[in-house]
Amino acid sequence: MSAVFVIKVFGFSQSSSTEDKENKGVSKMERQKKSEMHINDDDTNDTNKLSDLPDHLLLHIIEFMNTKQSVQTCVLSKRWKDLWKNRTNLKFLHSYPDKSPTFCKFVSQILSCRDTSIPLHSVHFEHVGHVNPPKTTLLEVMKYAVSHNVQQLTVNAEVKYLRDLELSPYIFSCQSLTFLKLGFWQRYDSNGTMFPKSLNLPSLKILHLLDFTFTTSDNGCAEPFSKCKMLNTLVIISCHLQDDAQALCISNSEVSSLTIGSNNLYVKEDRNYKVVFSTPKLTSLTINGPPSFEAPSASNLPFLEEVYIDYITYYYKPYEGRVMISWLQLLANVKIMKLSSDALDLILLALKMTGSVAIQPPSFVKLKSLKVQFSSGTMVCYERVTRMVKFLLQNSPRARVDIIKRTTKLFSYRVST
Repeated sequence: MSAVFVIKVFGFSQSSSTEDKENKGVSKMERQKKSEMHINDDDTNDTNKLSDLPDHLLLHIIEFMNTKQSVQTCVLSKRWKDLWKNRTNLKFLHSYPDKSPTFCKFVSQILSCRDTSIPLHSVHFEHVGHVNPPKTTLLEVMKYAVSHNVQQLTVNAEVKYLRDLELSPYIFSCQSLTFLKLGFWQRYDSNGTMFPKSLNLPSLKILHLLDFTFTTSDNGCAEPFSKCKMLNTLVIISCHLQDDAQALCISNSEVSSLTIGSNNLYVKEDRNYKVVFSTPKLTSLTINGPPSFEAPSASNLPFLEEVYIDYITYYYKPYEGRVMISWLQLLANVKIMKLSSDALDLILLALKMTGSVAIQPPSFVKLKSLKVQFSSGTMVCYERVTRMVKFLLQNSPRARVDIIKRTTKLFSYRVST
C-alpha cells in the first residue's frame, strides 16, 4: 500500500501519494477545482465552529471590529443576524473623501436598529473633512449616548460653518459619564462653541475640551469645573473666555493632572487670558502650544511634582517672554521637568531679552530630573544643549539631565552647582 501524506497550510489542503505520480491523466483544471473545494469546506467548517461559540463570546469578538464591519457579520448566518445590535461600544469615523450624507445616514440607521434595552459603554463619533457634519447628526449621536447611560463619550468634528452650534444641557448633566472628550474645530469663528457655566457630571473622572468659549459665572470669572467631585484629569486646548470674563478659574479639589494650551500658532496678545488655579491635589501639569494664557500670580500647589512645557512659536514676541518667566517662577518646586527643545530656546531667550537687565534663572530647589526632548529628524548639537541647560540650572541643585528624541535617549549627565 502506498503512503499517503496530507498537507494543510493556512487553510489550503492537498493530498499527495506515490500513485499521484502515475496518474498523469488528471488535468491542471481538475486539480485546481479540487483545491478550491477543500478551501471552501475549510472556510465553512471554520465559520460553523465560530458560530458554535456562546453569544457573549461572539459579541466580545464583534466589539473589536469597527461598527460597519460588525454589521456586515449579519450575512454569515442566522445566528449572526442580530448580534451586532447588542454592541456596547459604537465607533463612527468619517474622513475625506468619504461621502458625508452616506455616513450620516449610516449612523442614524445604526442608532435606530440597535437594541435599546442594552446600556452603552462608549460612543466615539469623529467627522473630519471638507464637508460639515449635519448638526442634527451631531446632536442625535450625543442625545442617544446620554439616554442610554453611556460611560465614555468622544465627539470630534470640524464645524467650520456651524457658528450657532449649541449643545443641549443633557450632555453636561449625564449621571453615568466617566469620560468626556469634546472637540469642535471652528476655523472661521475664533469664538468657539459656548460652554455652560457649570457641569453636573457627578461620575466624571476625565474631561478633554477643544475649542470652547467659557461663559462668565456670577463672580465675573468662568468657573465650570468646581462641581465635578470625581474629576482627576482635565485637558483644555484652544479654549477662550467670554468677552466680559475676568479669568478662567480652574477650581477643583480632586484634579491631579492638568493640560492647558493651544494648537493655534497665531495667538494674538489681546486673546491671552488669565487663569487661576485652585487645585490643591495637582501633581502633573502640561503646558503646550504658543503662550495663550498667563501664569497665576499666586497659587498653592503643594503636591505639584511633574511639569512638561512644549511651547511652540515661529519668532520671539516680548509678551511670550513675560508669560514664560511668570510660569518658571510658579514651577520653582517641581521635581521632574520636561521641556521641548523649542521651549528651552524660548525660555533662555526670554531670560536674556526681558527688560533692559538680564533676569537670573529661577532656582528649582527640588529638581531631580530635567528632560529635553527633540522631535525626530532634528539635528542636536550636544555642546549647545549642554551650555543651555547649564545656564538654566545655574541656581538649582544637582539634577539629572536626559536629552531625548521622542522616546529614544541620546545621552544623559548630571549638572551640579
